[in-house]
Amino acid sequence: MAYTDLFNVTLDNLAAKLAEISGLRVVTDPRNLQPPCVFLDAPSFEAFNYNIAKMVFPCIILTMGPSNLDALRPALEIAAALLNKQVAVTDGNPSNTMIGGVEYPSYSINISIQAQTS
Repeated sequence: MAYTDLFNVTLDNLAAKLAEISGLRVVTDPRNLQPPCVFLDAPSFEAFNYNIAKMVFPCIILTMGPSNLDALRPALEIAAALLNKQVAVTDGNPSNTMIGGVEYPSYSINISIQAQTS
């Protein structure tokens, strides 16, 4: 089933734009996580009216290995690639993410985007 509403189209467009980064795996469904990858988590939004909203997507960069420099370097490289893609990266923080009982080193980044229909 294709979703054509304001929010789902914005999610698909952002995922497609980030997937243009060479070698980057972008995931929108947590069942498909395979680090290293970027996971677009459920967004928050602030509506201005019926067809314009500001959406903030938590973008979680997942890497492999223990939470040390070996995990941090590739996470920072991916974060820099996201920033260079000219999407509205507003902030980022190191973190750890639990998936299926396994804790992965990660970097949480917020991407702010305006969703709008015509």
